[in-house]
Amino acid sequence: MDPKTPPVTVDLVADLLATVAAANGLIAAEADRISNSRAVVSLATLERLATLTAELRPGAEARAVLAELDPDLLLAGTSVWLARRRSAAAGPSAAARAATRWGGPSWLEDRVGEGEVGA
Repeated sequence: MDPKTPPVTVDLVADLLATVAAANGLIAAEADRISNSRAVVSLATLERLATLTAELRPGAEARAVLAELDPDLLLAGTSVWLARRRSAAAGPSAAARAATRWGGPSWLEDRVGEGEVGA
């Protein structure tokens, strides 16, 4: 690693893993599009592949960095990345959705202040 490069943290490892996962998703989606196309070899396909090459570069670079990491750091970063994915997949909690729908705490505070809701 270059002495000017900051140290790799578990959060950076998680970011790199997210970059690789995004690149994998891009290539899988394009492969699906190509396989479902009536004209697999076409100028449009070549243009999409040229664009895809540029979009995949960050994923390839991230994978190269990950390949050089200490296995324990990679494992710790993977744990952070998985936790982020679980959190994102779960979406907002029921309480957060209700707060958004009904105006949140300020809505309740307004009603208490106006005497509509008992304190």
